[in-house]
Amino acid sequence: MLRALRRRLALLLALLSALVLTLVAAAGLWLSWQQQTRASDLVFRSRFAALCDQLAVADLVTDGWLAARQLELGGVLDLTDGGRPVHFSVRQRQDADLAALLDQAEGAALAAGLDPDAPAGEEPRQVDYTVTEPGGARWRGLTAVLPRGGGALRLTALQPLAPAGPGWRLTLLGYGGLWLAGLAGLAAVSWLGAGRMLAPTRRAWQRQNEFVAAAGHELRSPLAVIKASLAAAEDPALPEAQRRGFLHTAQREADRLARLTGDLQLLAAGDAGALTVRPGPVAADTLCIEVYEQFYLLARAQGRRLTLQLPEAPLPPLVTDGGRLTQLLTILLQNALDHTPPGTPVELTLQPAPGRLRLRVIDHGPGIPDDRKEQVFDRFFRADASRTRKENFGLGLSVARELARGLGAALTLADTPGGGATFTVDLPA
Repeated sequence: MLRALRRRLALLLALLSALVLTLVAAAGLWLSWQQQTRASDLVFRSRFAALCDQLAVADLVTDGWLAARQLELGGVLDLTDGGRPVHFSVRQRQDADLAALLDQAEGAALAAGLDPDAPAGEEPRQVDYTVTEPGGARWRGLTAVLPRGGGALRLTALQPLAPAGPGWRLTLLGYGGLWLAGLAGLAAVSWLGAGRMLAPTRRAWQRQNEFVAAAGHELRSPLAVIKASLAAAEDPALPEAQRRGFLHTAQREADRLARLTGDLQLLAAGDAGALTVRPGPVAADTLCIEVYEQFYLLARAQGRRLTLQLPEAPLPPLVTDGGRLTQLLTILLQNALDHTPPGTPVELTLQPAPGRLRLRVIDHGPGIPDDRKEQVFDRFFRADASRTRKENFGLGLSVARELARGLGAALTLADTPGGGATFTVDLPA
């Protein structure tokens, strides 16, 4: 499913990027067209002006010379003397299509205000215009009347408006190549970008699948024990004491199942950002004393020394959720008692720090290797990979971190000097 989503996202990104690239390329091509058109027009006008100057002083005008000038202009050149076409003229060559084009040019020149029948003056008269062939091709035109020997020459030059030639073809090829290369690059970048964008989703999806699989595994075990115990308790052939033992086992597993369900609900609420926190004024030292008294007898029964260290100066009330904070400390102390050898001392400390209060649960057990310090907060993580122990589900520390996050606190793990593990809760004061 994620791969299909990645393809759709990459396609969407590529299409949007391709649209932008196409618009940019089209704008660049249009600007290049305009630039080359203006450059071509300037060259056309400059050569036409030079040709007019040459005709004004030339003693003899030959067809070969006019043909060379027409080749330089890159269009159509026509010359009349006193209204009569010279031998070079298109009309003299009986080219019907070009003759029709020149007829249009003559009409456009007249419309632009150039009257060939007006008396010739000393200065040349010139107009510019555009004409369109029946096929749709547009031409720029220049017509000039040049005084010469008491008469007048009329010179007409036409040039296609569309840029042509190797320069324009190279421009088209260049833009086309860049556009194709850009599309290929955008497709690759879109695919990689979609992969990066979906990476958190992929990790969350993988974690969710692992979480569901692990939760199913953990739920299956107590349910199987409950089912088997209840079935055995219904056997009338068994002694009453043994049947009560099976019922006790079923009750114990039901209690474990209830704890697991509660932990799963808390984690799900944390994932959804819906963990309920009711902040209020809390006496942090009093809360620590209550948690200490709750675990004192249990630690003593295990041959442990549980100590509580509080600051001598009174502390201002802490604004937090006292119930959630108690739950957090309970998890950390229970974890210390469960994962250290009997007789190992455990400490609960409270001390002020700049801008916060710092709570620590310190044990002097075997400690936690550096490569597992973050893993211990993973859901269903146990040092015993075989999952044969039934005292806990491996959710305690992940629930503790979720509680700390909900309280706006930071929960960290470090080594205890001399050996052991120290869990630190930094609460904003």
